[in-house]
Amino acid sequence: MSCPVCRIRKPKRPCPALNADICSQCCGEGREHTISCPLDCEFLLEARQHEKLVPMTAAESPHPDVEVTEQFLLQYQTQLILLTNAVFVSSVSTPNSNDSHIRAALNAIILARCEEPLPAISPEAQSIVAHFAENLEKLRKGLTDDARARFWNDAILLQLLVFLHRLAVGRDNGRIRGRAFTAFLEDHFKKTMGGG
Repeated sequence: MSCPVCRIRKPKRPCPALNADICSQCCGEGREHTISCPLDCEFLLEARQHEKLVPMTAAESPHPDVEVTEQFLLQYQTQLILLTNAVFVSSVSTPNSNDSHIRAALNAIILARCEEPLPAISPEAQSIVAHFAENLEKLRKGLTDDARARFWNDAILLQLLVFLHRLAVGRDNGRIRGRAFTAFLEDHFKKTMGGG
């Protein structure tokens, strides 16, 4: 019996995405390129341990005109946690979404808040934007007027969104169906919501 992908080599590992056993080489080459790997695949998790992300310079980071300091992030840590979880919930509410869709959605949200022209984005990114708007509105409704004014205003939200967008770009592993940032969001969600 041969690997159902290459039809040459012997299958040596189970692929939960294809529901079949495939060879190691096809697993490595197809991982998050031609294969939409589930986040809990043991071989994907092992590969994540060895991924080398390319560091960004300040000039290469998205929206370099927006300053986000460590002090700011510490001051608005609670809001950042809520926003990060809202991005995760929005992405998992969108079938077939991956990191490129999240990056495009975050960029579109930021540009809209800055009243700048929006680029065309995929249906998946549009869905994330729509889900995020719903999740953000739910968060807003849970705050008093005073809390909204002091801790949840547009300027604060913009800086936090830019930080998340930079984080998403910084975790880009270059794979077409890459979900390294999605895995980071899932881990964050589990830790902050008490699930892991």
